[in-house]
Parts: sequence; C-alpha cells; structure tokens
Amino acid sequence: MKDRWPGLAPCERPFQEAAWHYAEYRDRPSEAFMRLLAGHLGWSRADRILDLGAGPAHASLRIAPFVGEVIVMDPEPAMIEEGRRRSVASGVGNLSFFVGGSDDLPRLSSELGPLSGVVISQAFHWMADQDAVLRVLDELVERDRGAVALVGYVKATDNHRSWLERAPWSSVGEIVQRHLAGTAEGPHPAGRHDPFPEILRRSAFSRVELLSYEHDVEIRPSVEAAIGHYYSLSNLLSRLGARRAAFEAEVDATLAGADTAPLIVRLVDSALVGRRSVS
Repeated sequence: MKDRWPGLAPCERPFQEAAWHYAEYRDRPSEAFMRLLAGHLGWSRADRILDLGAGPAHASLRIAPFVGEVIVMDPEPAMIEEGRRRSVASGVGNLSFFVGGSDDLPRLSSELGPLSGVVISQAFHWMADQDAVLRVLDELVERDRGAVALVGYVKATDNHRSWLERAPWSSVGEIVQRHLAGTAEGPHPAGRHDPFPEILRRSAFSRVELLSYEHDVEIRPSVEAAIGHYYSLSNLLSRLGARRAAFEAEVDATLAGADTAPLIVRLVDSALVGRRSVS
C-alpha cells in the first residue's frame, strides 16, 4: 500500500486508535438526507457506490438501503474493522470492505468498477492531490449519470460542537490543550487544498450543485460524549499517550455536576455534488 503521508513513519496513522470513538461520537448524515441524495442522483438497487475515505462506514450504512452495493474503502484498517463490525450488528448485508486510500484506486480499479457514483464524507481534504483522485474516478464512474458527492460540505454546527462550545463543557478543549503541551501535532491536511467547488469544476464532474437538508435532533450532553468526541480527532489519542488517565481525571473533576439536560439542535446535512456536464 502506498504511503498516505510521505515522510512519516508507517506507524504514524492519524486514526489508528480513534475508530470506535469516531463511530460513536462523530456526526453522520441522516438516513433522510441519504435518501434525498440517492433520489436526486437516480441511484437505485441496481447501482454500486464507492464510499471513499469511509471511516467506520458512517455514510455507507446510511446509503446502503437505497443502492445495490456500497464499497467501503478507507486506508486505516481499524476503521474498516469497526465499519464491518457495525454493519454486522445492523444487519446490513450489501457492504463490501477494502483497506486502501485514494492512492490505491488505480491498483484496485478492476475490483472496484464499474461504479454509478462516489461518496466522500469528511475525507476529501485528506487526499493530497484531489485533481488526480477525480481523474481516476472519471475512469471508474459510468459516463451517463455518474456523480461524486462530497458529503458534509457545509460546515454548520454539529451535534457535539453545539454544546461543547458552551460553558462548562468548553473547558474540555482547554484541558485537552494543556495535556497536549509539548507533543508533536502529527499529520493534518488543514489549508492545503483549493476550494472544493473549484476543484470539481475543473474536473470531469464539472456540473456542481449543493444539496442540503435541515433537521432537528435531541442531544444529551455527557462527560463520556465530551471525551469521546475529542478522542475521535486525528492523532489525539497517540499524542496523549500516558497522559490519558490524567486528562480524563481532570475532565471528570471539572465537569462533576454539569447540566446534562437534553438540547434540541438544528443540524444541516449537505453534499457538494459534481456531475458530468451535459453534452
């Protein structure tokens, strides 16, 4: 497998320890939105969809009821194992799993294609050469109605930030930073790419549109969810290392007696969709 982060040791895998926490505490698109997306793109039980950079199959599990097969692909083996475990627990039988990232697409193309479309959920920013990724997908995705959907494009407040940014829960972020003092940040792609609409418009998927869906959810804050959300972030658990127990103890002490009453939060599910231009 090609090194996803050139110059780093192979063991430096940003999400190696985060899979369970990511699956438990990261936002995922709602089933209603994935139904909307599938209907908008004309996907049906006859179609095969690739979920690239799938993590623990968040989007895969939600799109599965509306298509024939979802190929779940992620470079982190722990994410693939967590996704497989959750698909079995959910009784979803039309997922297939591949360990691999965007750099592995050419090698796996004969096993992956042909595809009706591709979903990339909160992962496109990790791909070092997005233009090259879209060129490869151009070869894999069918010509007439093939599409690429960047799910989670709108950076609205998610169900955890909606309360983790409020006192006293906001103290968790401050505690994290104190316990991470002096540790290397690790690989992260922040700020290294052009705007996604621009990247899509110069690709084969140049007909760009935004699809969104707003809905209300009930959220119950908790110490476990606060810690779990931070543990889902790339590199954080490896950076904490032996400091983890002290971090958790300080969070427990700081948030003892914090209000855990449920909140109603308005979320925005979204996808930036690129389709082939009409000839």
